[in-house]
Amino acid sequence: MDLGIGKLKERGLAPFASADSGLVALVGGGTEFEGSLKAGSGHVCLNSTFKGKATSEGTITIDESGDVAADISAHIINIGGKLKGTAKASERLEIRARGVVLGDISTPVLVVEPGGYFEGQCHMPIPNGEQAAAKAESPQEQVSF
Repeated sequence: MDLGIGKLKERGLAPFASADSGLVALVGGGTEFEGSLKAGSGHVCLNSTFKGKATSEGTITIDESGDVAADISAHIINIGGKLKGTAKASERLEIRARGVVLGDISTPVLVVEPGGYFEGQCHMPIPNGEQAAAKAESPQEQVSF
């Protein structure tokens, strides 16, 4: 299994090589991983076949070569490969141009680039302040016979 954090520029992953990116795990191409992955804050990049469960307090990215069958949960989720399962992002979920999501997602912000594909159910919670306003504005239905 390739959980590499060094020599990212040599592997063509320069965007993840900056000191402030906080990369905590890289599961590289050509590897298969099955099980649970738990990370604190930072960036987890899956560019492989992964099955199981992945959680992070930071960002999880499924890169273009990533083929993931899992339940994932993170602050931010970026999908450029394939996800079959569930995804729960507490801040934002992005499906990039070649990204495919087959399953249910939950996020307050959903971004789907042109070419991205999503099939499933999406739950987008109403922010707390807006929830009270939405209830006050909704007309109550009256039924008369």
